[in-house]
Amino acid sequence: MRQIGEKNQGRKPSKKSHSPTEVWLCLRFTHISLNALGHAYFVEAANQKAAQQDPIKPLAITDQNAIWQCNLAANKIGIEAGMSINHALILAPHLLFIERDIKTEANKLSELSYWAYRFSSLVSCESLVRSQKDQILLIEIGKSSKLFNGLDHLINLLNNDLGNFKIQTSIGLGLTPKAARVLSYGNQHTLNGYQKKLDCAELTMLDLDKKIIQKLLNCGFNSLGDLTNIPSAELGERFGKDTLLYLDQLWGRVADPQKGITPPETFHASADFAEPIHNFTWIQQQLERLLNDLTHFITSRQLICRSFTWRFFHQGNHQHANSYKNDRLLKTITIGVSAKQNIAKVFKELTDLKLASIKLDWEFTSIELSSKQFCPIQLYNDDLFDPKPSQEQFNQLIDKLSSRLGHAALFRVSSESEHLPELANGRRNAAQETREDATTYRPANKPVEKPFKDEPLWLLENPKRLPQFNNQVNLEGPLNLIHGPNRVSSHWWSKLQSRDYFIARQRSGRLLWIFYDRVQRQWFLQGLFA
Repeated sequence: MRQIGEKNQGRKPSKKSHSPTEVWLCLRFTHISLNALGHAYFVEAANQKAAQQDPIKPLAITDQNAIWQCNLAANKIGIEAGMSINHALILAPHLLFIERDIKTEANKLSELSYWAYRFSSLVSCESLVRSQKDQILLIEIGKSSKLFNGLDHLINLLNNDLGNFKIQTSIGLGLTPKAARVLSYGNQHTLNGYQKKLDCAELTMLDLDKKIIQKLLNCGFNSLGDLTNIPSAELGERFGKDTLLYLDQLWGRVADPQKGITPPETFHASADFAEPIHNFTWIQQQLERLLNDLTHFITSRQLICRSFTWRFFHQGNHQHANSYKNDRLLKTITIGVSAKQNIAKVFKELTDLKLASIKLDWEFTSIELSSKQFCPIQLYNDDLFDPKPSQEQFNQLIDKLSSRLGHAALFRVSSESEHLPELANGRRNAAQETREDATTYRPANKPVEKPFKDEPLWLLENPKRLPQFNNQVNLEGPLNLIHGPNRVSSHWWSKLQSRDYFIARQRSGRLLWIFYDRVQRQWFLQGLFA
């Protein structure tokens, strides 16, 4: 703490206190309790004509028998935060009430913080405080502004997304986190006149104890600029060290490190609807928005999505207090992805194909998109004659067929870790096998190892027993053994199999693949050569 008599005794910010590229954005969610439950505070201008035909009803969020938040329609008839429920009913007998859901608010705040991570690597999200009406996110956007073609364009992108989310937000830009928080009360979208705006900020906007703020007001201070020329010693003596530290961090004289979030490697997003939906065509815009969010998620983390899941829920009557706590799961749809081309357009085509095969004889009020099946992108050098592009088209075809016909409708032959020929080939889900191929590196010129060098392509599903006459194996006449034996011993742990394989020729000249079972002492036909 500086003492009286030092050269710089005021609280003016230092010009070297912050990096020129460090800019903080504060998103203050002014009606998060309403928005988290799928309700907007006011109707946007684009929807006012529709609202005139079907006006928005007055609605209020209640907490501990009092009004916590309400929409604009309720404000216009005199409903205010802090009013008792009985008083509100006298003013508006038909007022709709919804009990505040702290868990839903916290989930929405976490969801917004993960969304903001796409714009910056440093996003700070405070824990939700029950008594605090406004919840905030702090985002350092100075270092990422060049990536988004400047601050103005970045903020426009943020505003567009928040508008699509139907989240009422007040924005503040500052050179320090605490300055951004203060300026967010005035919805400041630019740094023009930054210092003047900060000096004009009212003391009631500071994140200080109410007693300290009242004490400052009683001393005749009204704005932040009134404190800039007051010596540190006097401020410290009257208002304490915590107040001095807060002001130093606000002005940028002292570092104010923020604890950033680390989003999990899982994706989750949802959309709620005011009325029950019974037609998939009505939610195409929301489907595209959620799939765009998934695409941004995997692109920013250099991942490949291998499957995603849609869930459809039905909520109870919104007038009941706990209607949002007991959502009923109606349908779960999982869509596998084999292709590496993870773009929203491909995801949308697969979703449309899957939804087209579903008979919608039920209603839903919310949808959820989630995914946990991610893997890192395997980078490789492309060749001029690389066959991978055609393979990628084949993978996309497999995805579309699986989405339309179902995963069980397609399969492919796969090699199994078995020595017995009739067990060496198996069936696997075509889409699953393609996804494994897409993420597993195999050298292009490495040959596939086979247990037999002279194995025919046509194998019998079950070996056929062959007769013997005069100690000679027969099939439409005696067989002439021209190659062998190749011995195979396996399954000693269950039922021993010991065989000697031969290539035999019939009188007609046809080549057969036969073996002698050393345990049963019998001859069997295993396959035929083309």
